[in-house]
Amino acid sequence: MLQGLPFSEDFSIFALPGMLTSWRAPTYESVLIFSSFLIFLGVGSHIVPGRYVKGQPLIYDQTKRLTYKINGLNLFFCLIGFFFFGSYYMKWFEPTLVYDHFGPIFTTVNIFATLLTITLFITGITSGRGKREGSLIHDLFLGVELNPRFAGLDLKFFALRPALMGWIMVNFSLAAQEYKVYGSLSTGMILYQIFTFIYAFDYFYFEECMLSTWDIIAENWGFMLIWGDLVWICFMFAVQPWFLLYNRIHLTSIQMIVISTIFAIGFAVFRISNSQKHQFKTNPKALIWGKKPETIAGKLLVSGFWGILRKPNYLGDWIVAFSFSFPCLFNTPIVYLYPIYLVVLNSHRQWRDHQKCSKKYGELWKEYCRRVPYVVLPGLI
Repeated sequence: MLQGLPFSEDFSIFALPGMLTSWRAPTYESVLIFSSFLIFLGVGSHIVPGRYVKGQPLIYDQTKRLTYKINGLNLFFCLIGFFFFGSYYMKWFEPTLVYDHFGPIFTTVNIFATLLTITLFITGITSGRGKREGSLIHDLFLGVELNPRFAGLDLKFFALRPALMGWIMVNFSLAAQEYKVYGSLSTGMILYQIFTFIYAFDYFYFEECMLSTWDIIAENWGFMLIWGDLVWICFMFAVQPWFLLYNRIHLTSIQMIVISTIFAIGFAVFRISNSQKHQFKTNPKALIWGKKPETIAGKLLVSGFWGILRKPNYLGDWIVAFSFSFPCLFNTPIVYLYPIYLVVLNSHRQWRDHQKCSKKYGELWKEYCRRVPYVVLPGLI
């Protein structure tokens, strides 16, 4: 019997995952855990070695670029080192810390995300840095300021650190709980942990590429991104390990090989396509697949994966997302919450991107769509 659950002990494969039924009042411990986590990452973002790079030209002032310190990977390993050193060697806390306090932490982070949204709305408007574009709900949800900064940090860029690192900490804690109860990890849990660690490692290794994404360049930072980073990514991405904790899946060797191959294919498409896009934006003359890149008027890339699909990175990301759930097999649709969400999110984002690019590029965009007719699946969509 699993002990110390932050929710009902009758959790089954047909029940909602724990994070959807884990609302508990914040506690002193939950506030201390979350605030210490943010302080660790905030201070570390300043003092951990890294290099400084310039971001893309600001959309409201093409003559200006913000400076970012790229040290996410070093900070990621500092956090992991602290987790294992502090829990297993020094015994400062249990490796199951997040699991043990999951309900109060979940509520604490939700409250923090809401208060941060309201605070940034007020400071953005009163300082003149923000701009109202719709109703109160609209502007709270989408935000009024593009690049809010605090204590020398670009908050929108920084938030992806507690998001992805927090997700990995939740994963580690759930794995630690499984090991504590059973004395071993199921092959399903092991495969999931490997995949998600690779994904997070990849993000921080190529953290600079994030500076050329739509989120950083053009999206205001409101509740949608704040809650999405701090709550959705940290907790809702972790449906699979919750399931695997209560329903141990022992995969066969063939199943592990097939699932790992699918993950590897998706990861390759995701990483290579994103690198090609970032490379084109930062160095338009760099070779792609050993050849000079083909473009439309020097603005739209039609080489590499981008000459096959308009959103090859979405395809790769979808395959990877489904690979996170495959170790759970097909016992319940709950474990496919994240990949289904991602398909819906990216489909809507692709539609928004199409509308904006049609307006921005006009006839060039029509030519691009003619040259690259498929969005995510060659010959189909």
